[in-house]
Amino acid sequence: MNLSANKKNVTPLAKAMKLLARRDHSVRELQQKLKPYYPAHEIEHVIERCLQENWLNDARFAESYIRSRSSGGYGPLRIALELQQKGVEKEIIRLALREAKIDWQALLLRLLARRQPLPDDLPARYKLQNALQRKGFSLDLIQRCLPVTEI
Repeated sequence: MNLSANKKNVTPLAKAMKLLARRDHSVRELQQKLKPYYPAHEIEHVIERCLQENWLNDARFAESYIRSRSSGGYGPLRIALELQQKGVEKEIIRLALREAKIDWQALLLRLLARRQPLPDDLPARYKLQNALQRKGFSLDLIQRCLPVTEI
């Protein structure tokens, strides 16, 4: 295949190594990034080699992704969904989230502390709840962390 990004006749392994040197990738991510430039059988060979050498590891990718996204204020539900979209198996995600030992309640409380003063009126509180749910926090956790206000 002679496509624009492969002008220098870069081997699929070299391209994969270059991508993996920047950051960890999931198996599916790496396949998708190589797909436009190389035939499927070459990609499969490269993926197998990367897995054998432990250059490519979905569990390690999930751990690093969880650290990165949680530090950006995202909750476990959103992170798990994003990892699934990147092709990481549910069991790997579940284990990585448990092993991350992130205090999701403390993270949510830090997010709420930045949003001071918290809204008192019901529509504004619902809007805040929805925003936090989109960030990946469960409704149960949000309700436990939002102080009850008398209306």
